Amino acid sequence: MKKVFLILIICLCTFCAKKKAVNPKGLYSMEQVAVFLKDLYMLETRVKELKLTNDSTKVIFAFYEKKLFEEHQMEDSLYRESFKYYMDDIKGLTHIYEIIADSLSLEERLSITPKYDSADLSEM
Repeated sequence: MKKVFLILIICLCTFCAKKKAVNPKGLYSMEQVAVFLKDLYMLETRVKELKLTNDSTKVIFAFYEKKLFEEHQMEDSLYRESFKYYMDDIKGLTHIYEIIADSLSLEERLSITPKYDSADLSEM
């Protein structure tokens, strides 16, 4: 009797489990979401560094967030829907944050390399 009950519970859980839908057409790719999200985090950091009041920070952030959507040629509602979709998939979300980490790491390495302008070279 216990085995039958256990089998019924397993079957019930299997059939009732929420199945992940195939990526709906029209959503932004993981790479697009990752690039935009990285830029959004960078924007958030820059705005916080201004050390303004909360209200001013929100207004400035909203203004530049809109500019960021225009720069990336993305719609905010479709971005949010895409991000929500990838948040439900741990592998997709992990991949997005790996892309962001790799991108930031590369940018950091490139910014550490010495940059010389013509004035610096003439002094040598």
